Amino acid sequence: MRQMTTVAGVSVDEIVDGYWRYLSRNKEHTTHFEQFKKRYQSDQKAAEAEAVVFSLIRSQKLNPEIFEDASTGGPDFRCDPLSGESFLLEVTSLDAASVSKKSGLPLQMTGAGGGAFGLITDKLLSQAKSKARQLGNHGLPGLLAITSDYDFAGVLLDRMAPEFLMTSAPQINVPLNGERSYTTTDLRHAVFCRPGLLNAFGEQIIYPCRQSISSILLITIHPRESTAVGLLHPEATSPFNPLMLARVPFVRFKNWPLIGRHIETEWTLGDTEHRPATFKHKKIT
Repeated sequence: MRQMTTVAGVSVDEIVDGYWRYLSRNKEHTTHFEQFKKRYQSDQKAAEAEAVVFSLIRSQKLNPEIFEDASTGGPDFRCDPLSGESFLLEVTSLDAASVSKKSGLPLQMTGAGGGAFGLITDKLLSQAKSKARQLGNHGLPGLLAITSDYDFAGVLLDRMAPEFLMTSAPQINVPLNGERSYTTTDLRHAVFCRPGLLNAFGEQIIYPCRQSISSILLITIHPRESTAVGLLHPEATSPFNPLMLARVPFVRFKNWPLIGRHIETEWTLGDTEHRPATFKHKKIT
């Protein structure tokens, strides 16, 4: 009987080493290399996240290159796929201690256990708010990758995270007259839209916001692989084509524009259960 062998991904340290070498051997990246070295000393997790996402995008043949300007800033990478429109990518990482405090989960996984925990939707929203301007005014789709290597990030950045970030957490309503219960949302933590005034029919109009962010990727960094799910802006200034990352499941609004209280989402791409896509870590050569 033939046995299948699974090739394990490389470690995060190996990815950082490869990224370090990549930057150091390219003279046009000299300034960015110096900045990366300083970042690694001051915020190692942020530096690791930059290297890991660069490796992931490069492994998908999307040809990332350094885009951030040393003096004016801007998104981290410009990606130029062989087919399809170029896009920009900004990487940010979540601090494990603050995520632990927000979720109510322990800082480290020490064994089997269980219990209640809270999602971190408002923290993800805060990250998007802080990066929206950075991705704007470039004339290209802008992706925001929010990463975490926190021990419980796989739970907090699973498929429920983009659903709640898209619509806010649902609220269960139970009528006192015995009718069936139903769910609503106030869109308080919805990243891509906000409620406005009522129209002539008494229906609430929903407006788009943060249109500079075409898509958000939620990436969990494991020791030798990363997992990713995403969400798509319904009315981005420059829409992102999710086929560029066809293995990643993206959630989007089923109908847009939204009017009134009827809000539905759907998943596009990914596998039939819309589980986060898994990417083995690959060294940058």
